[in-house]
Amino acid sequence: MKYFTHPKGIFEIKIPLDWHYKNEVAGYEDQSPFSFELFEEAKGCFQISCYHETEKPLNPTLPKHDYNTTNLKFIPAELPDSEFKILLWATIAGEYFFMAKYIYQPNEVDSKVVKEQLAKVESSLSTLMCLSPDRRELAIGFDRFEKFNASLAASFDLKNKAMENLSFIELIILSANQIDAYLRLCIVFKFQIIENTLLFKLEYLFQGEKDKPLIEKKVYDKAKDMNIISEAQHEKLYLLYDRRNKVVHRYIITDIKTKELLEIGYEYELLCEEVRLVLRSIEAEQFDKKIGYHGLKDPHRERDKNHVDELFLWLMINISIRSFIATYKTTANKSICNKEV
Repeated sequence: MKYFTHPKGIFEIKIPLDWHYKNEVAGYEDQSPFSFELFEEAKGCFQISCYHETEKPLNPTLPKHDYNTTNLKFIPAELPDSEFKILLWATIAGEYFFMAKYIYQPNEVDSKVVKEQLAKVESSLSTLMCLSPDRRELAIGFDRFEKFNASLAASFDLKNKAMENLSFIELIILSANQIDAYLRLCIVFKFQIIENTLLFKLEYLFQGEKDKPLIEKKVYDKAKDMNIISEAQHEKLYLLYDRRNKVVHRYIITDIKTKELLEIGYEYELLCEEVRLVLRSIEAEQFDKKIGYHGLKDPHRERDKNHVDELFLWLMINISIRSFIATYKTTANKSICNKEV
């Protein structure tokens, strides 16, 4: 199973690996009800909502639980509806009213799939935990960190395809993005070591629509200031940054030749591997010092199958979102392949 975290860290719940978060995929608001269904051939939809006592008065007849506890007791019910079968579970935890639903077509009541999904609903609800206010920042940080890693993993699929298609412009862009990602992780982990904390500097891992951008050069500078990269590596990053921008923004109006793209891509790949090894050493430092995200478990241990499956599913979600962009870029690269070499 995989974790779903409320956008404000109010609760966490484990959901089956074969469910996807429908709000995100369908473009719904990132708020109650939070909806989940099977990736393929969905027969029903699981929803969970939470409301503070100031939004909905707490029903005194419902079971009441403390923060940070699982295996909550729910009162089951069925809502009358002329079109759908709607099963309901309700409880209270902390200052919040929780309501879960499973919605499906009445003619699917004896469906094997629906019966399997209802069993998963029960299993999922047993993991629900309403987090106390002091634990929410950490929960949000872990959630953002996992999503960041999933996006980074998805970039490798696109990068491999770019290599296969000899799409050098795409390869350069993806390598630059991976270097930026590695350095952001290095900075975040270094701060955890320095401050002896599990909290993440989220400004390095996530940029909302209204957030002030933290551009690559600022990341390069911070990495150098923290002695994560050397002066020579810092200079190389700036040089490649300028060459990359020439490719992306001034390919037509300059004398750059297509054959130079291979050279730039190769230099980026060499530096990308250097930075990855720097990240690996900082991860090991956390484990050795028992500080930060990697303080409890060896970051380079063998992963169990469930962890691999979870990462793969996050990867597939990110690939589906990025596949159209990748196709467009590949087409654009091929359209300029006749430029003088």
